[in-house]
Amino acid sequence: MSGSLQDRRNWTRSLTIVVVVAAVAVILAYFIPESPAETDRKYLRNTAGAVLFDHGAHNEMADSCAVCHHSLYSSVQATTCEDCHGEDMGAEDFSHDELKEIHGTDCSQCHEQIADDDQAASCRQCHPAVQQSETSLIGCMECHDDDSYSPDIMDHDEYLEIEEHTCLGCHAPGSLSEVYHTSCTNCHLENSPEQFTEADGEVLCAACHLR
Repeated sequence: MSGSLQDRRNWTRSLTIVVVVAAVAVILAYFIPESPAETDRKYLRNTAGAVLFDHGAHNEMADSCAVCHHSLYSSVQATTCEDCHGEDMGAEDFSHDELKEIHGTDCSQCHEQIADDDQAASCRQCHPAVQQSETSLIGCMECHDDDSYSPDIMDHDEYLEIEEHTCLGCHAPGSLSEVYHTSCTNCHLENSPEQFTEADGEVLCAACHLR
């Protein structure tokens, strides 16, 4: 009889310990803050309604990071044509615009990625809130006092070969709103018109802008 009583006491003591440990674990879990779940979504605040942007999904759909983050790549050619195509093919055989039109092209296949920029450049770094110029090009006379300078003095590839050139030296960046609406809208209408347009074909703002 005494053995049975002792077994019951041991079982009761064990059960009590389990219950106490479980209660402590529940209490601690309640007070310890949860680590936020990792996500690749960006919440972009906007006066027209914030935009929840899924960077991961767009990254999978785009042919290259440079489709949006064109400032990530320098004009320095990291890979020669011969490295992939043999000695009978060189960059002079194609114009830059022709190369960009190749389906699935990736700027990093030819160009060096800017080493000191580990993070993708924000559009805001180059694109102002308000358009600064009526034209997308900066006149040559802004920098040169010789009126013989004109945009057609060289072709675009020759401009890219100028040491320490910058795109912003010649191009006036569009406003942030213009860039977003042009780039995002054109791609949406081309790839998913049923999701991003009204029944009459007009752009559906609410498909991106949260209310």
